[in-house]
Amino acid sequence: MKKNYTSKKSAFSLIELSIVLIIIGLLIAGITGGASLIKSSELRSVIGEARGYAVAVNAFFTQYDAYPGDYSTAISSPDNVGNQNSRVEFFNASSINEGAEAWRDLRTSGAIDNTLTILGVSTAQSPTINFPGSKTKSNGWVFDSTTSDQKNWVILTGSTTSVSDATNTIVNGTSRASAALIPTDALSIDAKTDDGRSTTGRVLGVISACITGTAYQVATTTRACALAFNVDVNNS
Repeated sequence: MKKNYTSKKSAFSLIELSIVLIIIGLLIAGITGGASLIKSSELRSVIGEARGYAVAVNAFFTQYDAYPGDYSTAISSPDNVGNQNSRVEFFNASSINEGAEAWRDLRTSGAIDNTLTILGVSTAQSPTINFPGSKTKSNGWVFDSTTSDQKNWVILTGSTTSVSDATNTIVNGTSRASAALIPTDALSIDAKTDDGRSTTGRVLGVISACITGTAYQVATTTRACALAFNVDVNNS
């Protein structure tokens, strides 16, 4: 007697395929959502760091009636004193790196608690060398003052080159700052804390590639911006 055998082929049902697609979608959403949360955390850290340094400048001014770095009296040794003209200049007319000295003054006075090395004049600036690092990768914070309005700023920047005189600046003329943020991130921070314009208010975009008119060059998708935050005592 001849026996007939039928072969059975198994396949995924529509329900099983749907479950797999749902799982894949959830994984993708989790990954992209996680990246978004990390980015948001980094931007919040920039805002928090800038506010913290503004508070530190205020605390120093309250104690010494002068800005850190600009103070004409030594409060630590070694200490290259400033010219006390109410401007924290990256380098002043006497080639004193007030920008670096500001961090020494803030640390000595107890206004900040940072581990960094102050090497001063004609030394390259990089995170932990002459200025404190940021939670954003490869960036740190420096001080400078604009000559046009004599305002004081703390600036998020990447490393800067070796400099040694008053023509070297972060926020005046040809900037010594290096790119720290992509323009869309700079805009996001500015819009959250100020007026969202790159050339006005208490938050400014630094570096020409970051700026188009008064706007941030958001078409640029690579790092192009340093970002300056006002720390003047009467505004902070």
